[in-house]
Amino acid sequence: MKRNGTAGRTAAILIGAALMMMAPLAVQSARAGQKNQDKRQDDAPIDIRIHVVGGKHKEAVSNASVYLRFQERQSLLFLLHKKQKVELDLKTDDNGYATFPDMPQGKVLIQVVAPRWQTFGEYYEVTAKNPHVEIHLKRPTTHWY
Repeated sequence: MKRNGTAGRTAAILIGAALMMMAPLAVQSARAGQKNQDKRQDDAPIDIRIHVVGGKHKEAVSNASVYLRFQERQSLLFLLHKKQKVELDLKTDDNGYATFPDMPQGKVLIQVVAPRWQTFGEYYEVTAKNPHVEIHLKRPTTHWY
């Protein structure tokens, strides 16, 4: 029995066409995978280290209360609820450092309260590339009592 050459060519053309149609999907899938991997790295928890110094000579401020306040990201299950604010607090060590382990990256409000220093509060953008923040406190200028 002799094979018909047109049937083989038709099958080859169909297979080639199917591969050509699937190639953009494979590229798109690879790009999406890369974006997801980048997003996971961007969302990975980091250790935020805060150094509190004060005065003209930038002396370390020990035993200062450091408060971090950031917004908890919304999950798909709670789309109807508002974002909740999460607060954490620590005291600085003798060298003026406070370390917050496994914190989410992003915008965070950092507040510092220490005796004999002006209260400090400011928003910072904390990322894996920049997990260290130095805060410079000032002495009070007026007496309100």
